[in-house]
Amino acid sequence: MSDTGRYNYAFDPEGDAWAARLLRRVPRGASVLELGPGPGAMTQILRARAHAVTVVENDASAVRMLQPLGVQTVQSDLDGMAWLDALHGERFDAILACDVLEHLHSPDQVLKALSGLLQPMGSLVISLPNIAYAGVLASMRAGVFDYADKGLLDRTHLRFFTRRSIEQLLMDCGWVPLAWEANRVPVAQSEFAWYWDAMDDAWRQHLLTGWADFDVYQWMVVAAPARDSRDWETVQVRADVSQLRAQLQALQVTHAAEHASLLEHQKAFAEAKQLIAQFELKQDSLNQQVRQLEADNAALGQSCQNAQEALARERAALASRSWLVRLAGRLGL
Repeated sequence: MSDTGRYNYAFDPEGDAWAARLLRRVPRGASVLELGPGPGAMTQILRARAHAVTVVENDASAVRMLQPLGVQTVQSDLDGMAWLDALHGERFDAILACDVLEHLHSPDQVLKALSGLLQPMGSLVISLPNIAYAGVLASMRAGVFDYADKGLLDRTHLRFFTRRSIEQLLMDCGWVPLAWEANRVPVAQSEFAWYWDAMDDAWRQHLLTGWADFDVYQWMVVAAPARDSRDWETVQVRADVSQLRAQLQALQVTHAAEHASLLEHQKAFAEAKQLIAQFELKQDSLNQQVRQLEADNAALGQSCQNAQEALARERAALASRSWLVRLAGRLGL
């Protein structure tokens, strides 16, 4: 029975799907050896990007689906050695072994053979499921380790890996890991959601404490043969220098823009400071005028009061004289 249906899927090559992220590790224009491509979901994208592709696939129905894509096809079991004989003398810029090694009886045998198929400075991209995923541990705590048609416990998986065991396997087989990338899947969205939800909060917190990789569903590793490790280190240093130079240039551009903005702000501040000084001078002048008006108003008030007092006295004097005149008339004086 063919399993091609399980591995026939569509994805956005420019999106964030795991397959798209794996393909981004393939250098532009590289010749590619793809191991176990199934019906060719990733192969189609490689061909659309004009890569020369050779595939090794054991499933006859998958091989029939791959042939129209214009790829060189080797129908062979990776656990044997016939595929290696068929590729004798060929060299590739990149090798993809995505979700393949866990299906093999002897993944170490395949990894040891692959280094001889790479061009100098070529790279190997592998993807492997992470058995240390928190969902697996949650199901095991419930006493369950059931195989399924797909997922981390796919019934065709013969080997299980953690990041440490992947690294050890690569190094034992003559490979040096250059880069790691994680496919993180929330446990609540995985096939283990029920076991995770059924676990009490204390146990969940216990599992998560100090465990940064609890949600890593798959690991991607870009590796190079140990013989090329020094050259890769040089390439990496150059890449780091180039990245730092680009960052420096970006900072310089940002600094220039911020400096120009600062100068504008300083100019505006100086103008504002000048306007404030002019306003303060006008305010001082107005304050002096107000004080003068207050003094004039006080003097005027005093003058008015003095005039009123004088008028009162004059009225009193007139009233007194009028009384005397009337008295004298009455007396006939």
